[in-house]
Amino acid sequence: MKIYFTLYLIPVVVAALLVFWLALRSDRNRLIFVLVLSVAVLALLNPAFAGIAVGLVLVTHQLVELKRRKKLSGGRAVLVAIAIALITLGVGKYGQRGAIAIWGQDDWVVSRLIMPLGISYFVFRLLQYVFDCLRGVIDENSFLRLAAFVMFIPTFPAGPLETYQGFHEKRSFHFDRQLFYFGLRRIALGYFKKVFVVDFVFAIFFGKLIKTIGVTHFDPSEVGTWWPLAYCILVFVRAYFDLSAYTDLAIGFSSLFGFRIMENFHLPFLQKNLGDFWRSWHISLSSWCRNNVYFPVYGLTRKPWLGLYASMLTMGLWHYVDLNWAAWGLYHGTGLVVVSRFERWKKARRKARKKAGRPRAAAYEKFIAWLGYPATFLYVALGYAFVSTRNLHQALKIIFLALRAPIAWITGHVL
Repeated sequence: MKIYFTLYLIPVVVAALLVFWLALRSDRNRLIFVLVLSVAVLALLNPAFAGIAVGLVLVTHQLVELKRRKKLSGGRAVLVAIAIALITLGVGKYGQRGAIAIWGQDDWVVSRLIMPLGISYFVFRLLQYVFDCLRGVIDENSFLRLAAFVMFIPTFPAGPLETYQGFHEKRSFHFDRQLFYFGLRRIALGYFKKVFVVDFVFAIFFGKLIKTIGVTHFDPSEVGTWWPLAYCILVFVRAYFDLSAYTDLAIGFSSLFGFRIMENFHLPFLQKNLGDFWRSWHISLSSWCRNNVYFPVYGLTRKPWLGLYASMLTMGLWHYVDLNWAAWGLYHGTGLVVVSRFERWKKARRKARKKAGRPRAAAYEKFIAWLGYPATFLYVALGYAFVSTRNLHQALKIIFLALRAPIAWITGHVL
């Protein structure tokens, strides 16, 4: 994420904008310029991965080309793409840890196995491109357009996972003053969220609480009864401001160059059920999992619950492969399955009431409908205990303590 907080960011962006809009006229030359600039910036930050990334883009391009020429079947192309993705993610996320165990902290190999945080987004973009080409959604295979899409530096660190079609088809080929001003406003909003809200407000006012409860072994007697629940809520809210800040920056800087990148969040705190929440939180990633995990699994098994579990496990393990993220995926998968079945039950119940000549909804339902909003918020917040702690035991302890306080307050008993 340090790309947005380097000293040379402003002069590089200003110079790049002048060249992009004033010196270059053809779309091809502008895409070449964007690609060269993106690779150059990535090479300054992560030299080893810059070369690896260009090589992976070339391999992906050739893989699709072999399928187009019917020298490779679709099934084999998918298997090769997934294998390359898993190897890249494995080396990128865990290669340095393994190298440290083998060679030690200061070894030459170890120092060059540091991969950028955006490697997960990079890999998922490549997979999305392969899948869309095999489905016939993309009917071209231009190396330049593919490389510019995958390597585009504003969206490289933290997304959003824009599609190839959206990246190229929604862009403005001429300088758009309103889009440019929109980009500047989103950049200002992104820096405000990250610098002021996340790095100042949360760090100053809530840093001690988060560190106290977030350590591996914490004594519940050190904090108040309600603080474990407050901890979950604070971590959830902080994650929103942090992630949405990087989305604002990505959308803002992309807009300066005429690229309209998709939104990644839409009022996630104001959703009435977990399904609506995942349609408004990290929209690009949840859409990717829906299109590339849920629908294929559902198509093969005709079991929607299995598709939901597979999607959420994929999303969790995409972040990191460990018990905590797997538990987080199962937690949200279970929530989505329960919500899905509850919605089907409500629909069937309303049809039955209508058929019987009764009102579709009982009188009391309109008085309790609002409960879905706080219930969804708290359910998601509790899930952050899994991904903000170092082990599953600590996460479960925090969730237990967070639930114990309101239950004790409601029942009037000390648990």
